[in-house]
Amino acid sequence: MSNCYCHPGRAGGSPHPLGLRWDINPAPGNLIGPPPYNLNQITDLATAQIAPTGTPLWKTDWHGFAPRLGVAYQVHQASGYETVLRTGFGLFYDMGNTQGSEGFRGVGFSTYEAYFGAPFPLTSAQVYLPPPSITPPYNEEVFAIDPNLKLPYTMQWNVAVEQGLGARQTLTMNYLGSTGSELLKQFEYIPPTGAFAAGGLDITSNGASSVYNALQVKYQENLSHGLQALASYTWAHAIDDASSNFQLPELLRASSDFDIRQNLQAAVTYDIPGAYSNPMESALLSHWGLDTRISARSALPLDIIGSTTVNPSTQQYENFHPNLIPGQPIYVHSLQSCAATATITNPAAAPGGRLLNLCAFLPALAGVDGNSGRNSVRGFDAVQADLALRRNFRISERLHMQFRAEAFNVLNHAIFGSIYNNITYGPSQFGYAYSTLNSSLGGLSSLYQTGGPRSLQISLKLQF
Repeated sequence: MSNCYCHPGRAGGSPHPLGLRWDINPAPGNLIGPPPYNLNQITDLATAQIAPTGTPLWKTDWHGFAPRLGVAYQVHQASGYETVLRTGFGLFYDMGNTQGSEGFRGVGFSTYEAYFGAPFPLTSAQVYLPPPSITPPYNEEVFAIDPNLKLPYTMQWNVAVEQGLGARQTLTMNYLGSTGSELLKQFEYIPPTGAFAAGGLDITSNGASSVYNALQVKYQENLSHGLQALASYTWAHAIDDASSNFQLPELLRASSDFDIRQNLQAAVTYDIPGAYSNPMESALLSHWGLDTRISARSALPLDIIGSTTVNPSTQQYENFHPNLIPGQPIYVHSLQSCAATATITNPAAAPGGRLLNLCAFLPALAGVDGNSGRNSVRGFDAVQADLALRRNFRISERLHMQFRAEAFNVLNHAIFGSIYNNITYGPSQFGYAYSTLNSSLGGLSSLYQTGGPRSLQISLKLQF
């Protein structure tokens, strides 16, 4: 991505709250070979073929101008009880390079050969792999991009009121809103015949959208007598019709996969006081501090799947939601028997002492989406407390060393994550949590994620 950021300033170097960013996002290329292959068109897949080598995945969009504006006004100026009003607006563009780079593992770049019942060792002819090919029928997956792809963008705005509560305390209330447009969507097509039958086909284009609204309240107490505190609470609602860019079954408007309605964060840091005339006591007992963080949030949405089929007209995988059975609780905490299926569940054996009630869901007719809808239930909430003990050592005027002993999830509170959400799993699995939160978030190693068992860490850090 290339960009130009124009940020005019006032005399004396103080920033001006007005900016303009220009985002240019050409399709990815390849310095040592051809770029990823695209289709010549995506309107009629029955006749679509690989575009000529060197055809860019999409036309460069030159219209990515993103203005930013911020305004602050001091309404009340009494010392220690100032009232400041802030507002801002910004337009932000996304890129799409992740989807664009998928083609480097698709047709024209990878190849394979499968043998069934072949004796071992393989012969020299069997070990040989044919070179990657772009001749139909394609035996590798095709990752196609809409050639008229536009830059996805988000508009964000906020209004905040900050109120002083004395020399060291402030209270801030903030409303934040945003809308996402032209967001990327990727559909996986499964043609039973034709050029893509052997390898498969994924197509990325624009079309998804999102809305986010939040009310945030923050209390902050600056350092006083060695104590500093910060607490914030957020009530929010995120709505979209696609929370992931990859291999969507369909677009359904509902709460986002990452929708957290309530989020509380609190942190306290305390520099332990003490002055010691004895040099040994001073070396051992001075300059210690405690840091505490408590986080608590409501549960993430969970999508209940009733069945998965291939749409005969579009050849896409589609998930269908079940119907909700009136009068049945979503979660159960005791033995439950379904009269229709004679199913018995045992929540006492489930992580967290509860599980989704299989009796509350009934598969809809084939090819029909049930009334439960997307992301219709919630999983488990997450509460965690972290604690750190630190000691600062002054080596020189500018060089310091800090010793830290940290305990994450110090109370060893169990925080559950992923849940078996497909009713076809049956009573032995459906509704049970099968991992803790730290293993469900993805990304970094689960050792560094929130929601794991209690863990301890000791570190030394040089500061200069």
